[in-house]
Amino acid sequence: MNRDSAKRARAPRLRARLREATGDAIRAAAEEVLGEQGFGARMEDIAERAGVSVGTLYNHFEDRNALLRELIRVRREALLAQLDVVVAEVEGRPFREQLRALLEKVFKHFHQHARFFANVMQSEVIRPGPSPRGGTLSELTTRVELLVQRGVAAGELRREGSELYATLLVGMARSLLMRAAETKRPEELERDAHVLLQVFLKGIEV
Repeated sequence: MNRDSAKRARAPRLRARLREATGDAIRAAAEEVLGEQGFGARMEDIAERAGVSVGTLYNHFEDRNALLRELIRVRREALLAQLDVVVAEVEGRPFREQLRALLEKVFKHFHQHARFFANVMQSEVIRPGPSPRGGTLSELTTRVELLVQRGVAAGELRREGSELYATLLVGMARSLLMRAAETKRPEELERDAHVLLQVFLKGIEV
């Protein structure tokens, strides 16, 4: 391959990397602006924060709702990927430790993106389309169910009613996240996670 051919081969890859980097900058800026201004934020403000033109912004996203859906999808997939790592890493530990690690990851992710997630949980402006993998709560429930199955198999949890444990826990966790969103005090989530863990475990441990 001569030098000109090599340049032509690299060009598409370079353009793809630049587009991806621009998309990342837009999503980061969008999270900041939407967290500050709510879902009525202007696309012009997002473009300015990202350091791109409004035209470039619309080249990446058709409108504000499209940008919101993409941002929610990216943050959601990041959380699920982190949870999968946790589920794999804690296997073999006592159920209490496994559940604590999972809850800490969920609440930490919310805290890191607290202002944006607070708007997501409180707003009815956007209704993201269904994910092929199911909703976030459904995905979280699936992972908690796996931990519960481990705990039951290890003799740490009561078998009777165990099919409800994951649903109950996720419902309780969601309530705490909603409370943090409403009170705008996500820094209290670490304490809340500890209380949730203690209360929940008292009802299901052998």
